[in-house]
Amino acid sequence: MVGVWCGRTGCCWLRWIDGFVRLAITSKVAKTISFPPLENLNGRSRGRIHLSNSPLDDPLDDDLPLIDPANTTAQLMAAIWNQITQVALMEKGESVTVTYPHMAEDFNPTYINRLMAHLDNCKDVCEHFGVRSNLVPYLEQGRVTGFTAKSYAGPEGEDKELEFEYDPFWDENEIGDYTGVDEEVESRTGEDRYPGIENEIPDDDDEIISITKTWVSKFMSDMGVCPFTSGADLAGLPMGKVFYTIDRCSGIEEVYARYWNEVVRVEEASQKELSTTLLICPEFHLDQVEYFENFCNTLTQSLTGIGMEDLLQLVFFHPHWTFRDGGDRFGAGAAANYARRSPWPMINILRTNQVRTAQKGIPTGLVYSQNEKTLAKIGVDELETMLRLRNWDKIEHVKVDRKDREALRVAQDFQKKGIVQSEDMSFEGDSLPAANKVQSTEVNDGNLINVMRQALGKRLGLNEEEKTITRLNGPETTATIMASEFLLTELDSLIGQEKTN
Repeated sequence: MVGVWCGRTGCCWLRWIDGFVRLAITSKVAKTISFPPLENLNGRSRGRIHLSNSPLDDPLDDDLPLIDPANTTAQLMAAIWNQITQVALMEKGESVTVTYPHMAEDFNPTYINRLMAHLDNCKDVCEHFGVRSNLVPYLEQGRVTGFTAKSYAGPEGEDKELEFEYDPFWDENEIGDYTGVDEEVESRTGEDRYPGIENEIPDDDDEIISITKTWVSKFMSDMGVCPFTSGADLAGLPMGKVFYTIDRCSGIEEVYARYWNEVVRVEEASQKELSTTLLICPEFHLDQVEYFENFCNTLTQSLTGIGMEDLLQLVFFHPHWTFRDGGDRFGAGAAANYARRSPWPMINILRTNQVRTAQKGIPTGLVYSQNEKTLAKIGVDELETMLRLRNWDKIEHVKVDRKDREALRVAQDFQKKGIVQSEDMSFEGDSLPAANKVQSTEVNDGNLINVMRQALGKRLGLNEEEKTITRLNGPETTATIMASEFLLTELDSLIGQEKTN
């Protein structure tokens, strides 16, 4: 995208898809600004903007800001974060104003308040947004039509080093010598017993994707940590393609921008064409999992904060990920963390409708508990060694045991046939599959009336053994339903015989 700077009016003209629109920059000084060179995504123009002091031949209204064609919340967020990353490269006092005419009906007070509240949460983890730059609603005739991003401190890297006056209570000579502290900590925590990573961040993107696909194929799919993944390239319900993409940015604002552009990709693609996305960020907080987790929390907040929960769900991976579920994840239960430990930081963008379908067959809690049992048998040392060596051949014959619920079979049947068999569905309101080792013969050959009486006794607190009201467990529920269905079928049959006689 090429724009021409007009030194007389202090404006930058841009050619945008089907005509000229205006990027309003308040400075009168001609210069060249190179915005981050990003890929052209889904027809949304992104790239370099060159500013010069030559006016256009066909001038436009001086009051027109940049116009963006966004018509969904995801597209709006992608445009806003691109705007925020751009203003970080501008001089102090310069600004960028963008309007969104296709979002006019959505820009009511509630929507704007929620969006700004979400952006305020993002400021807590950002590097320059909220400190050296800010974004505010842009009003036309009393209505919000867009947003203005403004720089308050100049481009990154130009900030002068802070200088402090002499402090008599600060004596650098008394700080002490901390040489070797890191080595001592590592030896105490056992870090040195693991092999080093030869090439932690390969320069070749293809190599990163190749290693990631190997991890997905052998660890997530073949071992069964994710029961809805089939190899490295297919996943979801119904099954569709897995899209792998890499962003080497280390800045938080840039990763926000890339994330939202990937959300747009998911939004605009069909489920078969793109089932799920793995956004790999090898240089983003690789050794700072706490910062990565804080960033991820803001993405999770956006699901409900700005109404994205019906479109997508998120799962995060990191080489040092630790579950915050109240379990002993630093001791005996540490192996469970490897269900989310990947070679590099990753953001997995899932479709909400597919997640909800999956949970009907296999509840999330059941998946985690079964994964934990299998990973504990492998052990932390083996799991960490494989992760560092980027080699998972040792688990070639290891499988997550889901036989107790036959969840893996239910998931795979659904992927292939597109439906869940009635016999695999639980009673209404329960997400557990009804494959609980209760066979129909066990009910048919038993006293069906007695099965019903026992179930009612527990639910009503009428059993002689215990007078309290208790819930039925999975097998008891299945047996009761099968018994009731059998009795009702028999009654219908008898009624039918009466009518024919």
